Amino acid sequence: MSVNVPIHIANPNPFRLILRDESDAWKCTIQQINSNSYDYVKLHRASKFFDAEIAKPFPLCVAYDGSFILPAVREYSSLEATLSEFNRIFASILLGGVYIEGVEPQDLSQGEMTEVGYFRHVRSFGGNGVLHQALGNQDAGSSDRIKLIDPPTILASEIQSAYLYGARILKSIGNLSPSLLVTGFTNYINRQTKESLTHSWISIEQLLDNIWHSVVVAESKSGDIHKRRKFLESQKWTAAHKSELLFQKGIILEEAYNNFSSVRDERNKFIHRGAEPSFESANAALSVLVELLVCACKLGGVDFNRNNLDCYLAKHKSKGPDRHIGKAEEIDWSKVQYWKEIPRIPGEERWEGDFEKFEDITLQRIDSGSFNG
Repeated sequence: MSVNVPIHIANPNPFRLILRDESDAWKCTIQQINSNSYDYVKLHRASKFFDAEIAKPFPLCVAYDGSFILPAVREYSSLEATLSEFNRIFASILLGGVYIEGVEPQDLSQGEMTEVGYFRHVRSFGGNGVLHQALGNQDAGSSDRIKLIDPPTILASEIQSAYLYGARILKSIGNLSPSLLVTGFTNYINRQTKESLTHSWISIEQLLDNIWHSVVVAESKSGDIHKRRKFLESQKWTAAHKSELLFQKGIILEEAYNNFSSVRDERNKFIHRGAEPSFESANAALSVLVELLVCACKLGGVDFNRNNLDCYLAKHKSKGPDRHIGKAEEIDWSKVQYWKEIPRIPGEERWEGDFEKFEDITLQRIDSGSFNG
């Protein structure tokens, strides 16, 4: 008698397949996409289990379709615990040099796994889970199925290596929230400036506190001045006070200190006046975060390759969203491999047929370049 094990599934962005090894390639033709006859079974297969320090004695599972899987055990009986565990894993992978985004409740699904290592989504709560479930069940529309043509891929061993590297970094800084860290970068890449700045600022304060205790409070242990350590550990020291003293001691460099000051101003304007923070301020906040992360790791005796995070800040510093909608005559068709014609609507060129029309929803020209309803 077969036994199906209940599981929690997370489907983070970006969409990519996770291969067992180089020979585990995905093969799919446009004919299979159009006929909905691709290898749906492979999309239900686990690719690797490895120790990610989740609830003992269970390993983390990464699946071929890019899903990450936790066992549905008591430790993950609440949404908050499940979400926190997945984001700790994803923060570790991000720190390890593989880009991955944090997940929210709508990126999670409930599922089940068979004894032979195949799984399915049973109940999905949002777009990413629904997409993976539909692709696995061959229910997806053609616009979603096209994702299976030459999709990005990564080896399971690369995911594991990135996790192990990043987990070591997080362990060295015990008070840093993995969820806030990965979400700060996720919001930034998706140009959610307010959310990125807010999450990044909390991470900055956590890192400042870590460095403060490693440098300033630790030094007070060697002296006998009455109540000095208690004073240094008190809440009277704000982030501004801590950054100033650490700058004077040469722990924080001038560029990071300058960025910290400007980010603090932007954060205060947003918190107290509701002023919209700029994209540049979100970039500066993450730059400060990386600088403090490097500093905290160094004090903890751990080397961190800052380029694992800096690369995203440089790449997206002045770049808008990667979306472009062009007219047919503007597209270089020599570079297009597959295309699908979009159904026309009334008012577009070459529209044919009758349609509903009402005077109160017809646009009227009011000048040479504008229309009014």
